[in-house]
Amino acid sequence: MVSSESLGCDEEFGRYEMMEAENARLETVLTVLRECRGVIAIKLLSKAEKKEILDVESKVEEKIIFGMCKSLNKGVREALQREFTVAMVIQTSEFQYPHHPYMIMVCEDRIIGELVKDPKKVEELRKSPNSFFLWDNFVVYMKKFPRDPNERRKVRIVYLPREPLQLQGVSYVKDSVFGTPSTQGDILIKKMLNVKSKDLTMGTCLVGFNIKE
Repeated sequence: MVSSESLGCDEEFGRYEMMEAENARLETVLTVLRECRGVIAIKLLSKAEKKEILDVESKVEEKIIFGMCKSLNKGVREALQREFTVAMVIQTSEFQYPHHPYMIMVCEDRIIGELVKDPKKVEELRKSPNSFFLWDNFVVYMKKFPRDPNERRKVRIVYLPREPLQLQGVSYVKDSVFGTPSTQGDILIKKMLNVKSKDLTMGTCLVGFNIKE
C-alpha cells in the first residue's frame, strides 16, 4: 500500500521536474531572442516592471494623437498579459519586424482607417475626395468617420498585436505577441535596460509569450 506521504513526495517531485523543464525552455527562448539580428539588449520583465510600463502606456492612450483621436496599444497590452514578457532594445534598421499592418483606426467594431501597402490602391484612393491621408500610406475613409461628437469620442487608433517572427520556429512557445511601445514607453524600457544611447535608429519592443507544458 502506497502511503499518502509517498504520494505527496511524488507530486512534489513532479512539480519540481515541470518547473525545471519550463526554466530550461525559458532560457532557450531568451537565448533565441538575444541572438536575433538587430537585438542590442533584452530583459525578462518582473510583474512590477510590467505594471510600470502599462501605467505609462495607459496615460499615453488618454492623449489625442494626430489631432483626431485617442489610441489603444493592443500589441503592448497583450504582450504584457502573457506569463513571460521580454523587453528588447533593437537596432531598427536591422531587426526583422512582423509583416502585418501594425495599426488601424476604428470606431467600435468598424474600421475607418488603415495602412495601405499596395501602391496602386494608394494611387486610386488619393483620387477619391472621401480619402484623407494622415501620411503617405495611412488612409482615413471620411464617409465612415462619425459626425456625431459622442461617436467621435469612440474613435481610436489601434496598434495591433502581431506574431514575432523570431519565435515562429520554437515549438514549445505559444500565444506569442509582439508590441511596439510609445515614445514614453521606449524611454522607460531603455532606462530599465540601462541603455543610454541617443541613436535615433535604436528602438524598443516587447515580446510576450507562454510556454507549453
